[in-house]
Amino acid sequence: MKSIHSFLALLLLSVSLSFAQTKPQAATSPASTKPSGSTTTGSSTNRMQELYDEHHGINRKAAITPVRTETQQAGKPADQTETGVSQPERTASSASTSGTRIGFRGGVTYPLFLEKQAFTDPTLGFVGGVTFNFGAGPVSFQPEINYTRNAVKRTEFGYTDTFAVDALEVPLLVKFSTGTYEGNRFFVNVGPYASYAISSGINGKTVSLDGDKGRFGFGGALGVGAALKAGPGHVTIEVRGLYPLGNDDAGFRTDSKTILGQGTVGYIFPLGGR
Repeated sequence: MKSIHSFLALLLLSVSLSFAQTKPQAATSPASTKPSGSTTTGSSTNRMQELYDEHHGINRKAAITPVRTETQQAGKPADQTETGVSQPERTASSASTSGTRIGFRGGVTYPLFLEKQAFTDPTLGFVGGVTFNFGAGPVSFQPEINYTRNAVKRTEFGYTDTFAVDALEVPLLVKFSTGTYEGNRFFVNVGPYASYAISSGINGKTVSLDGDKGRFGFGGALGVGAALKAGPGHVTIEVRGLYPLGNDDAGFRTDSKTILGQGTVGYIFPLGGR
């Protein structure tokens, strides 16, 4: 009997010691060694959130995209890139470098005699018309439609009379330009032209040319000038000479003694520009 009591006492002592050893270990378990704000609780919470989302079919990663889109639509102008930098210069540049331009020009004409003509002196006339330009590079095509008056004075027997010819003139020019359309430019115009004599005049009185031959003329043109940036387009200043090479009556000839000079000022601007 005494042996049984001793065995039971020894067994209770062993259990007590085992319990005492197990309790401190629980106190020093990973939960007790975690620093404040450990990730165990957060991981458990995140895992619970993921399980909840999975159960209810919620995709939170996909839900981020509409929020970003709404922010961009509400706070970012349409002309901004992803970095938020606006690009107004691109629109201005595309407008100012339009491939089609239109303008007008006007000024004076003055015949230049290559050799002196008896009793005849040059005098001022006028020119005005519409200019088109196709091409945005250093080489472009420039057709024009102009109304011109070229005049001379003849003095005989003490009387001076002014003779003038009004014509419709159509130059077809190739333009060679320097610089860019964002600034000032210098240019050279060269090409053929055609003309049709509408009427003539003596001392301001119109004389009909109906039935006359040689009313259709042609020749070559050469001009130099500058285009000065002003607003959406350019102010143009040009000096041009036209050399007659014949007409529908005399045919082609190269013995003309006159260059038809022109000095003009104009303005040309891009179609569809600001």
